[in-house]
Amino acid sequence: MPVLPKVPLRRPRALRPLTAAVLGAALLVPLAPALPASAAPSAPHAAPSKPAKPTTKPDRATRATLAAYGDADDSGRVHLTGLLRWSNGKGLGHKQQVELWSRVGSRWSLVRRATTDRSGEVELSVRPTANTTYQLRFAGSRSSELSSPAKASTSRTLTVHAVARVALTAPATAKRGERFGITGTVAPGGSRRVTVLGNGQTFTTLTTRADGTFSGHVRLRMTTTLTVVLPGSPTLDETASGPRRVRVS
Repeated sequence: MPVLPKVPLRRPRALRPLTAAVLGAALLVPLAPALPASAAPSAPHAAPSKPAKPTTKPDRATRATLAAYGDADDSGRVHLTGLLRWSNGKGLGHKQQVELWSRVGSRWSLVRRATTDRSGEVELSVRPTANTTYQLRFAGSRSSELSSPAKASTSRTLTVHAVARVALTAPATAKRGERFGITGTVAPGGSRRVTVLGNGQTFTTLTTRADGTFSGHVRLRMTTTLTVVLPGSPTLDETASGPRRVRVS
């Protein structure tokens, strides 16, 4: 049996510490910080809700009224009373500004502004020189003092008749058939026509001056009670003076 030659064995090279190198490289890689279990990825933020608009109270209806009370005083002044309330008749609870308007013919004009009391009442006085239509007006209010914004309102129209006054001066006695003078005044003043009457007869027609005075002459044949009459017109009602008795001798 043949004998094989002996092959010398080579000594293996020293192995590199691979495991240690790989481990060292792994240690050099920075580690991400660990997250707590509760730190889940945040969800996108919801859009902030818009603030609710403040609710506005609807405008509330009001009612204005105007009335005259009593007769005119000696100066021809007429007293009026105005009232402003909610449409249900209750007071607004606070003072409010109102306006008094007047109309002679077809033209309206502002007379004055006034302030009601807390219950809505206001006292006014007028001295018209012609028959006049009046109206109380409320422009409305958005004051925070009110329980609700108040709507504007106007009263019904109220016609106030001007009070004309006629005065006559005549002598107590006169001679039969002789002319004598008479004088008098009409208020309010202005140029107007007046008629002198007596015992169912018209004696003369006179024209007043700008200040309302008039004068003229009359001839009588018997004792007569004279009266001066201001005829009615669209602006003034008919008015007569008091009677003046003139004895004729």
